[in-house]
Amino acid sequence: MRDLAQGIKTALKDDPLALSQSLIITPTRRAARALGEEFRLIAAQEGRGASLLPEIKPLGDVDEDALSLSADTGFIGDIEDEAALPPAISTMERKLFLAQMVAAKDRAFAGQENWVAALAAAGELAKLLDSFYTEEIDFTALQSLTPEIYAAHWAQSLTFLEIITEAWPAHLNAIDRMDPSARRAALINAQAQRWAATPPERPIIIAGTTGSAPAVARMMKIVAQLPKGAVVLPGLAVPGDTGEALLDERGWATIDDPHPQAGLKALLEFLQCAPNDIRIWPLYKSDHATDQPNERNALLTLALRPAAATDDWRDLVAQAQQADPDIRKSLQGLSLVEAEDEEAEAAAIALEMRASLQTPNETALLVTPDRDLTRRVALKMRRWNVQVDDSAGVPFHNTSCGTYLRLVAEWLSDQANPCTLIALARHSRARFGLENPDRAAAIDALDEAMRGLTPAGKDVGALEAKINDNMRESVKARALLLSPALYEAAAHWPQGPAQGDGTKLLSDFITAHLLAAEHLALDGEATQDNHPLWRGADGEAGARIMADLIANAPAMAITAREYPALITNLISGETVRPPGDAHPRVLMLGPLEARLQHADKIILSGLNEGVWPADAPTDPFLSRDMRRKIGLPSPERRIGLAAHDFAQLAAHQRVILTRATRAGGAPAKPSRWILRLKNILTGAGALPRVDETARLAAFAKSLDQAGTPAPAAAPNVKPPVEARPTVFSVTRISQLMRDPYGVYARQILRLRPLDPLGTPFASRHLGELLHRVFERHAGGEKQNLRALFDDIAPTYGYTPAHDAFWRGAIDDALAWFEMFHAQSLTDGGPAILEDEGRIDLSLNGATFTLTARADRIDQHRDGSLTVYDYKSQTLPSVKQIKADFSPQLPLTALIAEQGGFENIKDGAQIAGFFYLRMLNRHKNTHSKNQSGVEGAAAKDAVREAAEGLRALLEHFYDPQTPYLSQPRPEFTDEWGDYDHLARRREWRAPQE
Repeated sequence: MRDLAQGIKTALKDDPLALSQSLIITPTRRAARALGEEFRLIAAQEGRGASLLPEIKPLGDVDEDALSLSADTGFIGDIEDEAALPPAISTMERKLFLAQMVAAKDRAFAGQENWVAALAAAGELAKLLDSFYTEEIDFTALQSLTPEIYAAHWAQSLTFLEIITEAWPAHLNAIDRMDPSARRAALINAQAQRWAATPPERPIIIAGTTGSAPAVARMMKIVAQLPKGAVVLPGLAVPGDTGEALLDERGWATIDDPHPQAGLKALLEFLQCAPNDIRIWPLYKSDHATDQPNERNALLTLALRPAAATDDWRDLVAQAQQADPDIRKSLQGLSLVEAEDEEAEAAAIALEMRASLQTPNETALLVTPDRDLTRRVALKMRRWNVQVDDSAGVPFHNTSCGTYLRLVAEWLSDQANPCTLIALARHSRARFGLENPDRAAAIDALDEAMRGLTPAGKDVGALEAKINDNMRESVKARALLLSPALYEAAAHWPQGPAQGDGTKLLSDFITAHLLAAEHLALDGEATQDNHPLWRGADGEAGARIMADLIANAPAMAITAREYPALITNLISGETVRPPGDAHPRVLMLGPLEARLQHADKIILSGLNEGVWPADAPTDPFLSRDMRRKIGLPSPERRIGLAAHDFAQLAAHQRVILTRATRAGGAPAKPSRWILRLKNILTGAGALPRVDETARLAAFAKSLDQAGTPAPAAAPNVKPPVEARPTVFSVTRISQLMRDPYGVYARQILRLRPLDPLGTPFASRHLGELLHRVFERHAGGEKQNLRALFDDIAPTYGYTPAHDAFWRGAIDDALAWFEMFHAQSLTDGGPAILEDEGRIDLSLNGATFTLTARADRIDQHRDGSLTVYDYKSQTLPSVKQIKADFSPQLPLTALIAEQGGFENIKDGAQIAGFFYLRMLNRHKNTHSKNQSGVEGAAAKDAVREAAEGLRALLEHFYDPQTPYLSQPRPEFTDEWGDYDHLARRREWRAPQE
């Protein structure tokens, strides 16, 4: 950019006013701003405090990968030309209209509409439209294609393309609008024709564009012929045999579409200009021009030589080495980094950018088409509190406002989904009309209340029922603070589609969505003109996008289930560049925006095939042969344009090339440009001189080095006696034997594990459901067991989808229980059903309480008791029961024997206790369906359990007894609730 500014100024030095009267056209707005800044710097260096700058106008070059035009890429023509043309249709209106047409075709072809797919197809159609308008190809060219000579699906595609050949032009005529790409081409053509008819008196200069669009090429041809016109071509490798020639005649003749010079060669042919007629733009160093050839350019031109002319590559490389021994001059300032993965690549880039900030006034520029990589680098730069400007901005749907709108849509379409609700509630823009302290407490309470099984139902009422279900009053009160706002927001949503049945118009959903979003975002400072949802750069963009949507929403009938995906697609087209305190000396750009840019250090990253260059695109509507016949460029032309950008940037004085050897967890293929360059460097033995991979990897590793880790010791906590628990359930006694540390964490530290949000219905929930069905049936309800199950099941979130999977096992379980219960009634019946009992024990002056919740205790005619526990999973073995490692049933029997249950008198004898399998019972194998003991063995087991309980309680009432983490190897597991707190993986590692 400095060379361009200095060259223009020098060329116009004879006329002091010529510079201020000049018009300079650059590829992009960013290039225009950078050129203006260079002119100001030159004026300051010359001692002039102020200077009249030329008029600098962006041409609006369009990235081949994103042809849709925006405010940053449109060409601004003369006022007369702008007024003479109809306004451009908005990209949103275009997308929605095309989606309607696609959906209509879906109805014709498949008999139904798929709006999500229609919007995706509309995006591809928009790209094809842009290609037609940019290349100035008439739609009638499609009619020249003969469907009979192509495969059936291509013939069907031509019928489908009637959308753009007939429906789209008719729509534009009806509303008096123009396609953005067509309008841009028309403005450029009108301006060029005006200059051709009346050559301007002032200098006109077009710089930095390859003229890939016909309208731009024509303008460049006219400007080149003006008396005071000039065209500055970027990085032309003038062919020849000697001197400054970077590409020989044979290489020039064999240039193909993927070559960096392909675009410029096509432009020169259009301009009817021989390559040798082009004058070399002077390079300025310390204000002195030099005519020395650029050694790096020569190396890059050799490395990227056309494939058809590489048979003499070895000879050319040998010649280059003779001219530049060990190619030292070419490699001066060039580095290569092949990182282990994307994270390592981002770390290396961040280190290089941070190193630039250590040097006074040094600037660094990262150029890559990989936006994920730029986000990684930006995050890593925050380690040093450096904010980096990413020119690509943030896609609106990923901004704060965009994610909030998406979450509201997801929640409205499935209002009882706990995961979506909590994600929405914790979003910074969801205020619920509450002040901060109340809001935070309410959201935390809601989070606790929503844990566990997904609520039955689909609306806010199901959420409230979940909150009211077995919650502590304090938690319930705080969680219900959000209910008024949620009910009010849900009231706007169409009720039928919210349940998934029926359809409504898209406009109805959008209106309801916005009303709900605005209501949930209300805070204490909201006003009609300053709603909190629409504040900030992303809020302004959101207001503009949603207003455009409301104004142009077609009569699309959709269901609530479709709406979230549709709205996400519709709001995804715009990017937001939020204002921030970006560091002035580091910058991240895409290849298009980096044209004509300069920095002291340039980092070219993401150099893998499929990233840079991107894969040649596949046209979903036209085959390669079809595109060629109607005049559309080959898919490889985009690779050639990307190669030109790479070659220009890689020729700078200080350049770092980076790539990741693995991406997405799989080996990545290096860019073809890197491969060719490495081949030359390897042959010259120069690769180690430029390879900086090891140095930067070691540097990055040292930043994260935390020293030698010291594994934690196994916990050996010994709380005082007064802090030790004295109330135990029978299941907690089993835990005290197997994992004392778990009891310590739960009953002394009072830490309780939370269930995940939105837990799907699983076998343990089915067990709870069957417990409830058995209890009610055994309690006297006369309803058929299956009917009773069907009545209760929905409250547990049991759906027809679950029933299709579990029906056979459930029918077996119900049939077994009906027979089991009928048989038990022949000798007494149930005395206890799902009830709690307790007894007190006195030990060494301390009183302990033992509790149990019994599934079922039958009392026989002779007064004896049998204790039952239903299990849906594995049954404890008799050996485990007798070894006191599963003492729940013997201890429950102890409580019953001592009158701890309300309906059982003290002194009742224990006849037995059994674990009963409810699900997947074995046919004709009684021993595998129940586990337990009876008779004298049961009495002995109860006595032994009582003795073991006393010994255990006395042991843990000793202040010197530690609460160890799973001390018994035979019962160690890897999924204890408190294993992470105990840091078991650390202290067990040396043992494994």
